[in-house]
Amino acid sequence: MPHFRTVSRHVLGLMMVCLSAILWSSAGFFVRILDMNTWAMVAWRSLFAFLSLILLLAWGGYLRRFSFQKDVGLKGVITAAVMAVSMFCYVAALKLTSVAGVMTIYATIPFFAMGLGWLIQKKVITKRALISAAVSLAGVSVMAASASGSGDTAGNALALIMTAGFGASIVMSGKWPEMNLPAVTALACALCGVFCFAMMPQGLPVPGLHDTLWLIAFALATQSMSYLLFMAGSRYVEPAQASLIAQADIVLGPLWVWVFFSEVPAHNTLLGGAITLVAVTGYLAGEYYLERKSARKT
Repeated sequence: MPHFRTVSRHVLGLMMVCLSAILWSSAGFFVRILDMNTWAMVAWRSLFAFLSLILLLAWGGYLRRFSFQKDVGLKGVITAAVMAVSMFCYVAALKLTSVAGVMTIYATIPFFAMGLGWLIQKKVITKRALISAAVSLAGVSVMAASASGSGDTAGNALALIMTAGFGASIVMSGKWPEMNLPAVTALACALCGVFCFAMMPQGLPVPGLHDTLWLIAFALATQSMSYLLFMAGSRYVEPAQASLIAQADIVLGPLWVWVFFSEVPAHNTLLGGAITLVAVTGYLAGEYYLERKSARKT
């Protein structure tokens, strides 16, 4: 019975991480459809994400017994600060360079997660995970041949910071499981929003109803729910595995802007995305086979 519960939690973690990747991949779509200043876009997005998470905490009854020291604490503040930086850099990078370019850099997250997991948690890196990451890197290299030409230097630098921050937050979530993830994510949104409102140019109008609705959808899909699902799911899977699953959005991200905005990926982007997708699905298929084999033995 204990083993069955462990397997069930692992499957639940996989499902949550997969769903978060799908939601996360829609960021390029929202950035393209919202014609707004970057500071304003991130500020309002963060505000709506913060409010949605507070409502979630209230609905679940967490606010009645909430204790900042117990549910967040110094560890939560550190994690939230890292997440806030990553949240801002992601949108800013998408504004400055192509979706394919940002996704190319973001796909290196397994190396950040595995390295930090080994350094902080002394996690063992399996040969299968390392091979999958290497195959994924081959796909990234192919994609980079088309993305690097049009990618802006500042956008690529922001995408790199975002990737490092997201990889670090994965490891922190696993190392400090006592943190209240909705509260920590809400704090990250608040920190990001306050900073961006402070940096927002004077005189910018309040978004109209049309933009407000898109900003709410943007916040729910790519900031509050996606972060929450990923951080919760990554508690039940290895950091390398979680980051490999999350790479699905490097294929889906360019796909959405291709379908809705005719931002046609180059041939190298399609080929590199296919290679990475094979690496991810192959790894997941192997995990599923081993899990089923282990379950049959018990």
